[in-house]
Amino acid sequence: MTSSVRLGWRLGAAMLVGLCALATSTKADISAYKLSRAVPADSMICVHTRNHDGMSFVTEQFERVWDAICKQNFDRDIRRMIRGAIKENGGDIEAFDEQWQKITDLAAGVEWAGLAGQEFTFAMRLAPPFGADFVYLLIPTAGQLDADYEGLSAVLDNLVGLAPPETFDVATEKRAECVIKRITVAGGVVPVKLTLARHGDVLLLGIGSSMADQVLALLDGEGGAEATLASTERFKKAFAQLPDGADSMYFIEVGKLMEQGRAFAEMGAAAAAAEAPAVEGEPAPNPLGFLPKIVDALDIWEYVAGVSSTDGLQTRTEEIVLLRDDAKSRPLYKVFYSNPPLKQPLKYIPAIATDVSVNSGIDLHALYTEAIRFVRDEVPEGDEMIAQWDAVRAEMPIDVEQDLLSWIDGSMATFSAPIPTPFLPGSVWILKVSDEEKANAALQQLCVLLDSLLVEQNGGVEDAELEGAEGFKRVILPPMFAMIPGLGRPIFGIKGGHLFIGNGPEIVTSALEAGAGQADNFTKNERFLAEGLPLSAQVVAFSFQDLSKLGEQLGQILPAIAFGMRMMPDVSNNPMLSGLLGILTKAGNVCKELDFFKSTCSVTTFDGRQAYCTTLTNYQEPPKPKSSPTTEDDEAQAAAPVEEPVAL
Repeated sequence: MTSSVRLGWRLGAAMLVGLCALATSTKADISAYKLSRAVPADSMICVHTRNHDGMSFVTEQFERVWDAICKQNFDRDIRRMIRGAIKENGGDIEAFDEQWQKITDLAAGVEWAGLAGQEFTFAMRLAPPFGADFVYLLIPTAGQLDADYEGLSAVLDNLVGLAPPETFDVATEKRAECVIKRITVAGGVVPVKLTLARHGDVLLLGIGSSMADQVLALLDGEGGAEATLASTERFKKAFAQLPDGADSMYFIEVGKLMEQGRAFAEMGAAAAAAEAPAVEGEPAPNPLGFLPKIVDALDIWEYVAGVSSTDGLQTRTEEIVLLRDDAKSRPLYKVFYSNPPLKQPLKYIPAIATDVSVNSGIDLHALYTEAIRFVRDEVPEGDEMIAQWDAVRAEMPIDVEQDLLSWIDGSMATFSAPIPTPFLPGSVWILKVSDEEKANAALQQLCVLLDSLLVEQNGGVEDAELEGAEGFKRVILPPMFAMIPGLGRPIFGIKGGHLFIGNGPEIVTSALEAGAGQADNFTKNERFLAEGLPLSAQVVAFSFQDLSKLGEQLGQILPAIAFGMRMMPDVSNNPMLSGLLGILTKAGNVCKELDFFKSTCSVTTFDGRQAYCTTLTNYQEPPKPKSSPTTEDDEAQAAAPVEEPVAL
């Protein structure tokens, strides 16, 4: 995997950890989440987060990140971009400036960083006729509730005022401990509304038809505990298998989402059937009749549940994914879960590796076969579509099914390491093959084809001549590709029932030596032993990422991307694109503050019905800023020239 792709994954991992850790004591059950009393039993997705003393380090670091965001003044860049677009299209600049200033002034009335400072809950369900109901519940940092409600209310009033008169109906209701503002489309056929409410110490923002009213009723004490999601048997069963979560708890009723998704699919199919013209007196084939069957094919999961707890410099997240009782009878079970647990998952990963990912993968051949069957049997005119695909296959130099998918096992590993040097890191993909003879024959075809394409560009394919790796090939890249980061000097070949693809001979050699026992593999990596999780016999996925340089690397790569794009023609003349590149450069400055991540390790097991994933995220004290000399002696020492070493 290239370094840029890994950096993208790292950013995603960092942001995910940050969202889970926004809010944490080291033990907590559902009763510790005050807002759980307000989540209706028919919710299909629910996320709780809360703040506590165990999160003080992480909270302090994200406050530092927020400060960095504020210092970049992204709002000015956004304003400049929009203003430029309006001017270019002949819009009213003065009117825009006036509205922008008004919105900015109103937004300043909300303390956004502390809006969910104590606790946060998100709940959602799919429901006709709107399609979905969303509710956000927040308990702000102590002392800012009144100002936040008034600020949010003013922002909404201003946004409503931007629309033509009588577009929206606005109603406000006040009672003992509650103030409710409802905004609906005037004369709308679908009863969709936006609700902003303050109930005691809770802020509510709802979008949809009725869920916000359900939540407010629960906050009023109506319905009792048995009307909440936490009281349902499925919820209790899921969290009985998980430890207490001090930071966050989340629950996704996948089965109910599929059930409602099927209802929407049936509605769409029925509407399409009603509009389809009859042919010779007979009903026309339903053009969307296959939609419910797509939902049926995807319906193999019951629910996902997880918890997260932070204590100082470590966050532990545990998650379960439960499959339906009849999941094994569904075609997608074979695709996603038929591969057995991993054996010696770290065999080919050298001890020097920094980022590692191993998983049992999916059955690509089964996925291809099921896709072909579904199109042929369920999609109108599917036979013709498959015939067209067969015609395309016949013209291809390599048969996708027979020459590729028939021998790819699905399980794979990938790692990167500072090989040959930390400044030129290498990456390797390792795919297990089920039939070496077929795999070697396919690679020979590929080499001939690739060589014929590259020769015309001063490239080609030749023997790699790696010791102990007979048959491995090296790709000579054309000059125009040689400078692309991450490509390096591609090497590939098959050994020991695995296909190795690397971006340099040194990194591939390190994998082969580790697999042969000629060098330590990743089980001896000191960072993994100190910061990772133990492996068990039922492991289907494992990962370990070194995040200690995350902020530094992102802080370099984002401005570099922006600089490279500015070299492209006409970019400087495009105010919108130029503004986006400016934001990207500033984002690099913010990312530098992500210097408190150390590593993350994840292990997933599967018993045939339930997957269980544990993730450990470790943090580190950020490097201290370089101090300037404070005494005359320090200043003199700092200014003194460095003596050159004496040649011996």
